[in-house]
Amino acid sequence: MSSPLGKNAVSGPLTERLLAVMDQKNHWAYPHLTRPGLTNAQLLTHFRHEYLVYVRDFPVLLARALGRTPPIDEVRKSLAENLYEEQTGGISKSAPHPELFLRMMEGLGFRREDFADDDAWLHPSARAYRDLLRETSANAPDWQSSVALLTIFVEGSVNERAELAGTYVRARGDDAVTKHPLVVHYGCPSSAMELTRAHAAVEGDHRSDAWKMVLDHTKDDAIGQSVVATCVRALAAWHRYRDGVAERMHLSRDAREGAAA
Repeated sequence: MSSPLGKNAVSGPLTERLLAVMDQKNHWAYPHLTRPGLTNAQLLTHFRHEYLVYVRDFPVLLARALGRTPPIDEVRKSLAENLYEEQTGGISKSAPHPELFLRMMEGLGFRREDFADDDAWLHPSARAYRDLLRETSANAPDWQSSVALLTIFVEGSVNERAELAGTYVRARGDDAVTKHPLVVHYGCPSSAMELTRAHAAVEGDHRSDAWKMVLDHTKDDAIGQSVVATCVRALAAWHRYRDGVAERMHLSRDAREGAAA
């Protein structure tokens, strides 16, 4: 399969530097979330952090990046479409993604009140990562760094290299839901997995758009260095965040575990 961005984009120096960052967006605790054995308390700790750190406010972060973007029509359009989907679910014909997340949590037996804001409850490293996202989305040295942070780093995964190369294809529809660990191992009903369906429906296009927005408008070496440095800082903060959540979940590191997050 060919890359959705073309061979030159995938092999470019900026692309490679960013992919080298994304290759490291994995965490030793991730396998625990893909197999049975976690308690309800451990699941709640994980998902409560995810919601309060970035899921709930991700549309706001996108809006901040959009507000920084100069009048480049294709970039503003891509960001606006991403924001529209996150805040309304209008493209996937679903609902706001934070709302879909809470419906998924209800499918696991948790209450919406469990996800009320309680800043004092968050692990300090989670609070630090959230602060980085809030600050950088609005005040990075250049708009490209704000956009790269959110659309490449936060929305992307360790599968980024394979996805850009066209060798990794996301599962879609019912296939994405029925194989999801929350359904397979933790009894979440398929009807509560609308977020997974929405992500499967739109994220493929979002990945291509994310890279095009940054690569097409980062020709200056200084800006390219800023973009990479921003994502490197985010990676370090993200690893500390994931370490903190694993600590709160009382997970032990197994030297054999190195699967992708």
